Amino acid sequence: MKVIIDSGHGGREPGAVAFGVKEKDINIIYANLLARELENLNIEVDKSLINDNYYSPNELTERIKKSGASICISCHNNSFNGTARGFEIIHSIHTEGALATQVFDEVKKTNHHMRRIFSKKSTASSTINQDYYYIIRLTYPQVETIIIEFGFMDNKEDFEKLTDPKWQKRLTTATAIGISKYISSKTSTRKTNIIGEPLLRASQLKSSLLASNSSADPSIVDIYYNLARIYGIRADLAFIQCIHETGWLKFPGIVKARQNNFAGLGASSSANPGLSFPTVSAGVEAHLQHLYAYATKKSLPAGRTLHNPRFSLVIRGSAPNWEDLNGKWAVPGVGYGEKIVSMQKTILEKYLPTIPENPPLPKTEHWAKPCHDELIRAGLLVNDHTDSLDEPASKAIVFCLINRLRKELTKND
Repeated sequence: MKVIIDSGHGGREPGAVAFGVKEKDINIIYANLLARELENLNIEVDKSLINDNYYSPNELTERIKKSGASICISCHNNSFNGTARGFEIIHSIHTEGALATQVFDEVKKTNHHMRRIFSKKSTASSTINQDYYYIIRLTYPQVETIIIEFGFMDNKEDFEKLTDPKWQKRLTTATAIGISKYISSKTSTRKTNIIGEPLLRASQLKSSLLASNSSADPSIVDIYYNLARIYGIRADLAFIQCIHETGWLKFPGIVKARQNNFAGLGASSSANPGLSFPTVSAGVEAHLQHLYAYATKKSLPAGRTLHNPRFSLVIRGSAPNWEDLNGKWAVPGVGYGEKIVSMQKTILEKYLPTIPENPPLPKTEHWAKPCHDELIRAGLLVNDHTDSLDEPASKAIVFCLINRLRKELTKND
């Protein structure tokens, strides 16, 4: 699934303004970080709407619908009266909010202040029984759009988090994980192509490998990723097939580690333990070539050496999906391909990209401190009030300050 990200507001429309900061500027930061996190999870992202441009409602929603994306994330930051705070997501009245709930639950794990998930129905006569927010209303049902309000800019506690790079990273990472989980749940009933981009990062597979076999050399994962890219094969699933066939590279069956045979190629019994390859790289490439033979009728990529002598025995293009390998790679092989795809999902959930520990709130200077210090230097304030800048001033203090200001202004008259 492709995701398009809208950075919210822009151009002549600044959005909320608080503590001297425009919402549109913070939105761009969050949108760019979210795009990066989604791309790290191998999700296709359209970033054409992450900019400081103004779009009319019709222009914006037409761009979203024509992007080919299935999901739109509109990044925003809220404001009210300085007292409200927290993370919010708005979804369409026509959906149950599964995407919003998945994201909300992941962000909740960061210990950020959470407010609500909601949808809002329009009360205007021209849009009765439709969504209130135009970006959701005008993109439904072609695109599933949600509006994410990362926090309230005019709330002091939220503002400190929203402008802290550690929290920006933390919140967008959690949001991306929620989106990834939702996409995974939506595509789980479909067959999984052998050709395609990996869902998992190499680091996730290395972690899962070492957790099951601490003596394994995790560099083999990089070999799979580098070679699979040449053949266009999903590297993560190819390596998961490898650990499935070799028992996490412990080789408990008839194929032994010295054979560099990572997929049981040609193995049928102890008397016939299968093919052997001179190097790890040759064995990995032979495995990928066998998958390539099943997945496509194309010739080998230019310049590649054929390491797999069983390549010609495969009916070319007869199994374009992992689930199609049932009864072909393994006999009888009931559920063989599904097992590999299921292992991918398990690793994805167990070895998620690391979210940083709760960062402390930055000790930033109070926004009114420079004014306070200038008034002291000018002799208009006698005492230091740094520790009580957020406390309300009494009438007496205000009267005295105004009187001192009056004296300064009339001193030379």
